[in-house]
Amino acid sequence: MGEGGEVHGVRYCLHDDESALRKALDSFPSGGVVGLDTETFWDRSSNNRSSVSLVQLAAAEGEILVVDALATGIEPLRPALESPELFMVAHNARFDRMVLSGAGVQTAGLIDTLQMARMTLRLVSYSLASVVEHLFGLPLDKTYQTSNWRRRPLSKAQVSYAALDALIVLRVYEELKSRLTGEGRFEEALKASTLSNRPSQGARQKRPKIDLSPPLTAEEKRVVLKLKAWRLERAQSENLPAYMVCQDRTLEHLVRVRPETLEALGGVYGLGSAKITRFGDDLLKALRDACS
Repeated sequence: MGEGGEVHGVRYCLHDDESALRKALDSFPSGGVVGLDTETFWDRSSNNRSSVSLVQLAAAEGEILVVDALATGIEPLRPALESPELFMVAHNARFDRMVLSGAGVQTAGLIDTLQMARMTLRLVSYSLASVVEHLFGLPLDKTYQTSNWRRRPLSKAQVSYAALDALIVLRVYEELKSRLTGEGRFEEALKASTLSNRPSQGARQKRPKIDLSPPLTAEEKRVVLKLKAWRLERAQSENLPAYMVCQDRTLEHLVRVRPETLEALGGVYGLGSAKITRFGDDLLKALRDACS
């Protein structure tokens, strides 16, 4: 058992020993709703994909589990993550589903608070930091999102940051649920925000469709136009059709989720490992410039 501490009055513990983790999971809730987050790194040695470094789980009560997946492996978490009785809530859940799937785990129930926020709030940005500040007036420091999650040992600040993200996404879900219930729209929003993770037997695995409603805001449209200008310049410099750099749908999804790392780009529609390797760094810079 590794680093421990508190975030917002809730205890957390970093689990880097498999036997201790299994013991902690024995007392973890077997049902209900749990906040989920992952920290990842871009693994150039493994087909250029995002690999899991940490998995964080925050239940309504008890200690936040911060699991060092590089030390314990993902297998001890499989019963919880694949349990049909335990619903996980995550912000931009498609990304977490993708990286967990890459590690061999298929989450049984995954609710996307990004989609739920879009159905509830009218904001310029729907990043977790923006949603948290709007709902709770709480600035959420995302500095450590781009830190080195592959290096060991992790710093106490990294572990604390990871624990807080799992806790805060659960709080976001609870607040959005309360608002939507008051409006009589919770069931509708829950259905639209729950990801279907298990294709029927023999069915071809398809990339999940991205729900592009509600319409882009005026500010988001402005950013998309700037990204299209970047795309045209990049396409001309490499003598490529513009769609070979990024599709329009990809640019719109980028503006909605505003990824900050190469790993996070893996959860964006239309961006596979080859495109991320070729265009990823420049695309992130173009997005930052367009948003500034």
